[in-house]
Formats: sequence, structure tokens, C-alpha cells
Amino acid sequence: MTYQFECSEGDCEFLLRSSSDEEIDRLVRAHVRMVHGGRIDSADLERETERIERR
Repeated sequence: MTYQFECSEGDCEFLLRSSSDEEIDRLVRAHVRMVHGGRIDSADLERETERIERR
């Protein structure tokens, strides 16, 4: 399964797609920390991560 995360902070254009949920988690947390100077709760990360089924 493929996962996608698109940052919803302001006019941020960060978009990430990966087949690894661990990679999505690690890279999204790094993005939020480095770019926005904050943290993202696990529940928010889960809610904002879209699962894309390949055909």
C-alpha cells in the first residue's frame, strides 16, 4: 500500500508519497520540526496520512 502526506500548514508545498508507513512517519516529523519548528501528534499524523491503493 502507498501512503501520502500533504502538509496543511499555510502555503507549504510539502508532499510525500511512500510505500513505507515508517518512512512517512519519520520524514513528516522531520519536516514539521525543521520547517515549522513544531511537533505533530501521532493522531494528527494518522488522520492526515492518506492511504492510496495501487491498481
